[in-house]
Amino acid sequence: MYKLLIMSFFTLISISCDHVKTSKQKKTVDNSSIDIIPEIVNHSIETKSGMLFTLTEEKLSKSVSNITIQGMNFPNSNEILTFEGVDPIEQFYVIDLNSDGFEEFYIAVRTAGSGGYIRLLGIASFNDESYGKIYIQSITDNDDLSVGYMGHDEIDFTSSGIQRTYPLYGYEDSNAYPTGNLRRVNYELITGEAGYILNPYLQE
Repeated sequence: MYKLLIMSFFTLISISCDHVKTSKQKKTVDNSSIDIIPEIVNHSIETKSGMLFTLTEEKLSKSVSNITIQGMNFPNSNEILTFEGVDPIEQFYVIDLNSDGFEEFYIAVRTAGSGGYIRLLGIASFNDESYGKIYIQSITDNDDLSVGYMGHDEIDFTSSGIQRTYPLYGYEDSNAYPTGNLRRVNYELITGEAGYILNPYLQE
């Protein structure tokens, strides 16, 4: 009987740990279950170096959100960063894209209408002392990448990088029926004069 109780105790501990790991790894937000508007949703995500980002999404409607982000454990900053009137959050992830030992925090937001256009938001850690917004160029502002672009993006966050994939549309294509191939765009994090820049480039 004593051995059975011990085995049951360790089984419960194992299940509990697995549940915690699964919760920490969750990166996708389900917006299909929104019933009450406005709604406030809180998330938190920890970097490998022990920095913590708290993410609050105030869903004003099914297509518009206000987003606030605050870092914790940063000795020189606890500023609340805001993105107002943006699309709802679809994914979020931390990754050390420039391999400097300090992970950034990225958020993908998607339009609710036809096309499902994705926009990326980013927060960089400055040597885990402070943090700030990353400048991210939109696909529509890039002459090379915007040709044939009409949304329907997919963002893939992995431990090694960020990749955006989208179909290419011809001049007479409708939004629902692209006739071109898929375009794959990768991202690199570079240092600018006033901070970090997330730069998109075509995959070779």
